[in-house]
This record gives sequence, C-alpha cells and structure tokens, in this order.
Amino acid sequence: MPLKITDKTADARLAFNNVSTKEDATPEQVNAAMEAYMTAIAEDAGKQVRDEYEELKNVNDNNILQARGIHVLTAEENQFYNEVTKAGGFQEDEVWPETILERVFDDIQEDRPLLKMITFSPSTAKTKVIRARRKGVAVWGSLHKDLEGQLDAEFGATEFTQLALTAYFLISNDTLDLGPRWVDRFVRLCLQEAIAEAWEAAIVSGDGNESPIGLLKDLDGSVVSGVYPDKTSAGTLTFADAPTMVKELALVLKSASEFTQKVGKDDTGKKKYRKVAGKVHLIVNPVNYYDILARVTTQNSNGAFVSNLPFISQDNIIESLEVPANKLIAFVEGQYDATQSRAEKVYVYKETFAVKRATLYAVDLLGNGQPANNDAAKVYDIAIPVEGVTSETPVVPAG
Repeated sequence: MPLKITDKTADARLAFNNVSTKEDATPEQVNAAMEAYMTAIAEDAGKQVRDEYEELKNVNDNNILQARGIHVLTAEENQFYNEVTKAGGFQEDEVWPETILERVFDDIQEDRPLLKMITFSPSTAKTKVIRARRKGVAVWGSLHKDLEGQLDAEFGATEFTQLALTAYFLISNDTLDLGPRWVDRFVRLCLQEAIAEAWEAAIVSGDGNESPIGLLKDLDGSVVSGVYPDKTSAGTLTFADAPTMVKELALVLKSASEFTQKVGKDDTGKKKYRKVAGKVHLIVNPVNYYDILARVTTQNSNGAFVSNLPFISQDNIIESLEVPANKLIAFVEGQYDATQSRAEKVYVYKETFAVKRATLYAVDLLGNGQPANNDAAKVYDIAIPVEGVTSETPVVPAG
C-alpha cells in the first residue's frame, strides 16, 4: 500500500518544486519550503504507520502483514533496524542492506505505471551500456558444410557517469520506538515518495544537465551548457472521431516501429524496424487523460461503460504531471536505459528544523538514465475539438 498523500503534502510538494526551480530563490526560501514538504511527508507517513501499527500489532500471520505492505525482514534487515533503534537513529557509517532499496523500487514500480515500464540496472560510479547492431546472415545447409554465411555485429558503448540522487526523510523518535518492522515501513514510505517524484520528473523532462535525459528531449539536438533541447512535435492528434482515431493512432504506431539504431556516440546510425504491438504507451497530463478517455468510452447493451482505443490498450495510457498540458509522449516500452544504486551514504541534514524530537536524514544514491535511442519516444500535440465544433480536415501526425 503506497503512502496516502494529504492535500497539505501535495501543496507543500508543489511549493517546494516551484521554489527550488527558481533561479533567484534564496537558501532560506528553499530550506523553508523543504522543511514544510519533509514535515508533511513525515506526518503523513507517521500517521499511516501508527494507524497500521494499532490495527495490526497483534497480527502474527506474515501473509496478512505482507499483503498490507509490512514486509517480513531478512536477518540482515532486522539486525540493521535493531541497531538503528538502539542508537536512536541512523549512523553515517552503517551500510544499508541492498534489499531495502530493492523493495523501495519494487513498490514504486508497482504504484507508478510510468516507472513500471523502466528497467533499472544496478550501477557503480561509471556504467557502460553496450549496444550491438547485427550484420551478416545465417545460412541453412547440410551439417559441416563449408561456411557460406556468418553472423557478425558492430558494437559500441555509452558510458554513464552516475549522478547523485539525494533523498530526504524525517523520522520521529516515537516511530523508532515501534520496532524494526515498523521503522522499515516508515522509511520505505518516505523514500518511495521522494525517489518516485525525482525519477518520474527525470524520465519525462530531465534536461541532461547534471540530471538524466528525459523523453521530451532531443538526443540529436544542439546541447547548450549541458542542456538538451525539447523535441519538435511529430504531429497533432485530435481524437476527433472513430475513423480519425484509427488513422492517427495507426500513424503513431507506424512511426514508433521505425527507429535509427546507433551503437556509439559518433555512429551515424542505420534505419531499423521493430515490432511495437502492445508496447507503445501514451503518456499525457491528467487534464488530457480524461479528454481522451471521454472520446473512447461508450455504454454497451448491458448498461456498462467500456473504453476502447484502436491498437492501444487503455492500460497503456498513462497519466503524468510531468508532461505539459496538450502534449502526448508515445513511448516504446523498454527503450529507456536507467541505472540506480543502493543507498551509498546516510547522514544527518545539518540545517535546523523546527520539528522537535525528530531528525532529518539525507540518503545519497547513484543513478542516471537516457532514452535508448532518439526514436524511443515521439512527442505530439493534442488538439481535441471542442464539443459541437467540427473540422473537415483533421490534422494527423506527419508520416
């Protein structure tokens, strides 16, 4: 069960994001906004964990607890959290068990459809992604026949310098008193919220300047001061009516099936084709999600409402606050390379916080990511006609 975010926390998150991205924001303003956000998360997580504790403290059935998100701890995890409880907090020289962050990412991907499409590989300080392009042919013939064909491949590598992703969590002394299993629950809820927000923003809109490169960015564009430019629109989708949707989405999938494969930085690439049936996801802002859904929802003879989109499952339409309104990203699943390490270091955040009997910790992780190729995602404009207004010549994606 994910963290239940209150309106107060959602507002604090928005305020923190707005302040932290302002070039003229002062350190005092950023710290104040972060204090409000971290405190709100801690209050939500603390209340949720205490409520779950009161409800389940006498339950001994691990299957029931596991189903509620209260994991059975490994021996290493149990020892780790026992040491945390005895010490009254996390120590900087403690090594976090790898399984803690693995579970955090499992839970994040379960709760966030966008992140569920991404395969996170373990990382070190520098990680190489090896790419290969096959050439040559395989030839059928009798056993031991002279070689008439051979398989060869061109190889290249993309080297990722890992970036620091610092996640914060505020934990009260009262929570530490609940015991290892519940401290684990609290920590995972807080880290899930912090890490999920950071990764979703990076995967969609990261500009590559000390951050991952997002799907909205043009890998082949001119990079200025480390910042990748936005992709130009591949066309406009209107979802005007059933025949128009068939044509528009057929062209979206057709475009996604064609890509330029590059095996290295200096490779000019070769045009390739891939099967994309069931693999294309439409990522949109929530304001457009329901506009699209309304266009494809009808009532059947049994009175039930059903939603059907040509060629694409409704489950493959994904909401993300990181996508600008009236934009749509058509993403081919599996075409984003991401790396993520376990917690490398935890330390007490030195800034003064107003919350009493609580400590703010910062956890350093390593990670990076970028689309596997520039055709991993195409960006489209959305222009759904206003009800009652028709267009004789709806615009479709450029072929």
